[in-house]
Amino acid sequence: MRLSDSQLKQYHADGFLIVHDVFKAQELEPLQKEIDGLVDDLARRLQRAGKITNLHEDKGFYYRLTALEKDFPGAAVLIHIGGILKPALATLWSSPKLLEMVEQIIGPEIVGHPVWNLRSKTPTNPLATVPWHQDTAYLAAGTEHTFQPTAWIPLIDADSENGTIQVLKGGHKSGKVFPHQLENKKASKASWYLYIEDADLPPGEVVTCNMPMGSVLLLNQLIPHRSTENFSDRIRWSIDLRWQRPGEPHGLEGVKDPILMRTAKDPSYKIDWEAWANTSRNRIEIGMADKAVEMKDEFNAMVSGPWMDRWS
Repeated sequence: MRLSDSQLKQYHADGFLIVHDVFKAQELEPLQKEIDGLVDDLARRLQRAGKITNLHEDKGFYYRLTALEKDFPGAAVLIHIGGILKPALATLWSSPKLLEMVEQIIGPEIVGHPVWNLRSKTPTNPLATVPWHQDTAYLAAGTEHTFQPTAWIPLIDADSENGTIQVLKGGHKSGKVFPHQLENKKASKASWYLYIEDADLPPGEVVTCNMPMGSVLLLNQLIPHRSTENFSDRIRWSIDLRWQRPGEPHGLEGVKDPILMRTAKDPSYKIDWEAWANTSRNRIEIGMADKAVEMKDEFNAMVSGPWMDRWS
């Protein structure tokens, strides 16, 4: 799917772009079924470990994880940090529709960034509400000079009720990383998120990105954005995916390398997902951040990473 000249101009000027009608509902169904499988697997592991008694099999895609979260607080975080890339998500990430748009932005040589996320914003869950930040702040210093476009893709009609994305229009133009704070330094705030103080935010219009399912939000890695609270009764599932040019700093050196997705040098190139997809950078980051973490605890909902040291 190709962007028009006016869309490309808007993306570069504003730091974001909503592209409508990228995916049909049936194209997202394999991913939804894959997520259903992840939730079911988690439920059965929790039951076998004696953590829960009810599998909540009667609940659907938009409700089951919420019920599990009530029985075992942290269940939604465990889905978020699972870190193993499954086939349906890999297929979507490398779909020609997305790669054609990305090629227009960064050129024909494209790698997938090690940071990808499956987000389960369960209702009224403080740990699913993300404060103002820049994506590049979670990476090593200097990475802001690498162009890393992101696609945020909701698996539901996303709006202000269920917690969509808000962006600070044009907030990327300085080319700078603004000062970030660790949210877990706030009193009684158990969080792994970074945030930008209001006084450190650049001026600009706050835009609420209301998007029907099938739309894609393209973001510049330097644009300040946040995810608002989910006041609905349904889970706001979404994924975010990142790309860059090969050979440039990616900010997770020593943790996990990017994966080549498209190259003009070999038009018949096929992605070899197996080893890369089965290596969880989340678990590597946790182990690097705290050597005392007991990695055998499969229900440890801790989230940590190099950004903790960078902004401490």
